[in-house]
Amino acid sequence: MARRRRKQSLGKTDPASGSLSSRRNQVSHYESRLRMVGLGLAVLSVILAGRLFYLQIEQFLHYRTLSDQNRIAVRPIAPPRGLIYDRRGKLLVENEPSFTLQLYPDKVESTDRLLDRLVALLPAAKGKRSAMQRRIRETPPYLPATLIQGLNTQQVALFAARQHQFPSIRIRARSRRHYRQGPITSHVLGYLAQPDKSDFRRFDPDLYPPGSRIGKMGLEREYEQALHGTPGQREVETDAFGRVVREISKDQPEPGRNLVLTLDEHLQEITHEALAPYPEASAVALNPQTGGVLAMASRPTFDPNDFIGRLTSQTWSDLLDDPDEPLVNRAIQGLYPPASTVKPALALAGLAEDEVDPKTELTCNGSYRVGKDRHTFHCWRDEGHGSLALDQAVVESCDVFFYKLAERLGIETIHDAYQQFGLGRPTGIDLPGERGGLNPGPDWKRRTHDDIWYPGETVMTAIGQGYMEATPLQLGVMAAALANGGFRVKPHLVRAFQDPVSGDLHYRKHERNEVSISQTENLDLVQDAMRRVVSSIHGTAHGASAGAIPMAGKTGTAQVVRIDRDREEQLDPKEKERRLRDHALFVAFAPVAKPRIAVAVVVEHGISGGRAGGQAARQIIDGYFHGRN
Repeated sequence: MARRRRKQSLGKTDPASGSLSSRRNQVSHYESRLRMVGLGLAVLSVILAGRLFYLQIEQFLHYRTLSDQNRIAVRPIAPPRGLIYDRRGKLLVENEPSFTLQLYPDKVESTDRLLDRLVALLPAAKGKRSAMQRRIRETPPYLPATLIQGLNTQQVALFAARQHQFPSIRIRARSRRHYRQGPITSHVLGYLAQPDKSDFRRFDPDLYPPGSRIGKMGLEREYEQALHGTPGQREVETDAFGRVVREISKDQPEPGRNLVLTLDEHLQEITHEALAPYPEASAVALNPQTGGVLAMASRPTFDPNDFIGRLTSQTWSDLLDDPDEPLVNRAIQGLYPPASTVKPALALAGLAEDEVDPKTELTCNGSYRVGKDRHTFHCWRDEGHGSLALDQAVVESCDVFFYKLAERLGIETIHDAYQQFGLGRPTGIDLPGERGGLNPGPDWKRRTHDDIWYPGETVMTAIGQGYMEATPLQLGVMAAALANGGFRVKPHLVRAFQDPVSGDLHYRKHERNEVSISQTENLDLVQDAMRRVVSSIHGTAHGASAGAIPMAGKTGTAQVVRIDRDREEQLDPKEKERRLRDHALFVAFAPVAKPRIAVAVVVEHGISGGRAGGQAARQIIDGYFHGRN
């Protein structure tokens, strides 16, 4: 029994001992969970510390830049555009101040009352009220709204005296391009306008912030990079609304370079006046020694100042739709048959090739038959000129003489002679948009028309008709070569670039090439013949002989549309439809002994080169040497 009780007592657990074991298990469980939590917190702390290190240390510069971008703005500063002077230092293009009224809307309680008071002060603003209200609505509240542009000095003075009554409006002065001669120099200088996508294919868009202007025509376009300069910038601190708090730094812009031209302002005015009687005409005057353009005019013309902030859509449409194309610079873009103005060049070719000599006489009966089909080509004088030598053929502009000379020379020789004088190809002048014209020949005919060259086309090319086309500037280059001893000059308008800060001038080199067919004795003969074109009673430009300066020249009358000869004889030229009238051309140089100016004039539908072209050339040459009087 005792043994049984002892076994039973051994099989039972002590209550105190069980409770202690349970507590130990709970403590162990809690400690395990605490260790896991602590480990988790430690891992999280390490992650947070690493992330903080990454943001605060590794990415410090990145996030500081983002922060600065939120409070610091970079504003461009437009550079002063280069000025343009004529050959005597007279200012042709300047940057004049343009005054603008700007409103800061966040400082205004009632814009209607404000505009009422502004209109009362400046009556000229009355018609602009609706436009001002629209600009105020469209402008963000943190930016100034432009109210009125182009205020004159009187309006600025009037507003400045009442400035205290308009604390929310400020006067801002900006630079605006001004062409002092307006329409007189528009085709040479060009104009400015807002840039578009096509401009940025050539120019760096980073240099043209919003509101910038870019050259669209003439020298403004050709020398855009030199004239534009390099923009500056200023860093400003802004508040949460984008308003400027303070200026942090400022980099000054680099002004554009100035241009000094070969153009003579006074002669440009005279040339423009010489063409004034004619609706469509152009003229070029060159320095025959250097190729410097002394004057270049084209009619009709336009005012480039209209493009500076005031051009309306209606004005622009009128310019584009005008059938007379006032935006076209006819001096470099107009293509005309050069007509008889090329006869001096052909005469030199005949002498150089020994096909004629100074004593060779050919007979003109008023017409000449050419080719197998014996097609008849007429001289301008129906009864003919009779027997005459080369120099007299130039003086009287005998067509038949040059028909016969052309058959002796052949088209290849004629083509080469015209090419030496620069006809039918771009001259390389420093203006955009120059056209090349056409100096035709058998290869050109085969390539473009898939046809052979006919003998009749040779004689037509000999008198500057048929397929042949040239610009007035090319004719001017030819005249310069005839004047300067036989050198084809490269025409140019920019004489030098000027540093706007130091004033130093960097001159351009002159370019010219020798005309091989212009031997001295032959050229003397041709020059004397051109002198007699004007001075002789038999000369085709005798009507332009009245002048103080001896002038040599050559007339040309280019047929616009081929007309039936019998019908033409029955009509008075002035009664013809204007579109059927011949073009009048004239090339000249003066003085004859030591030429200092070469001129080419084209008067569209001017009928007679000796009258219309010759008189205009006489006015230009006299104006160059003696002024208006």
